[in-house]
Amino acid sequence: MSVVTSSSSLTRWPIVDTLRGIAVIAMIGFHFIWDLGFFQMIDYDISFTPEGRVLSHLIAGIFLFLVGVSLTLAHRKELNARAFLKRFFKIAGAAAFVSLGTFFATPEEWIFFGVLHCIALSSLLALLLLRAPLIIVFVSALLALSVPALIETPFFDRPDMYWLGLNQVLPRTNDYVPLLPWFGVVLIGIVIARLILAREALVTLLARPSFIPLTLIGRYALPIYLLHQPVLIGFLWVFVTLAGPLEKTSVIEPAFFQNCA
Repeated sequence: MSVVTSSSSLTRWPIVDTLRGIAVIAMIGFHFIWDLGFFQMIDYDISFTPEGRVLSHLIAGIFLFLVGVSLTLAHRKELNARAFLKRFFKIAGAAAFVSLGTFFATPEEWIFFGVLHCIALSSLLALLLLRAPLIIVFVSALLALSVPALIETPFFDRPDMYWLGLNQVLPRTNDYVPLLPWFGVVLIGIVIARLILAREALVTLLARPSFIPLTLIGRYALPIYLLHQPVLIGFLWVFVTLAGPLEKTSVIEPAFFQNCA
């Protein structure tokens, strides 16, 4: 006996995993270029260029936007507390693992509030607005996105307040995704997902099978996130150890981006 599942009852859209898979691939490419600079194999630090900052923000934005979409789909009918807590503790535990690992590996630039920390806290706070009137969710998103640009006070320029994102001085860390303004991106994901759910034709379109390799990558984004840097760094360390000192090359120059603009 076959069971027919309508598109309106699905709690996971393949396109969401596909977009997440694209973000994962972009993240790996970004970190690989950063690793090449870290090992002084190229004379280029992508994290300190305008193009690099735009790319890193775009990648983080995709992940956080999809958090809002996924929360809406997973709990569209009623809050599944068990599933939510399982996912929350998995992400929060991974964030703690990243903090602990980077504290010992790079204590001067350890990750105290990166993308995983932001996803965990944003997911928890988003529950308060998951079923709020759409206009309230949208206004809350605009407030979260705009408040950091509106508030200027040295009160928040202290390590215990950096997680909030209202500081004017940027902390020294290898991954910094504060609650504000990024919580606003999560709320925008909720708004978009709820608007789509109100239109059956769009739901049916998004429920169609997507590009399987990217879908699989997106579905296993968390373990890939945790493992890709140790693998890349380990590979490059072995390569540099065996090959010896290499002459630096500038494989990517800022002028390249300017010429392509």
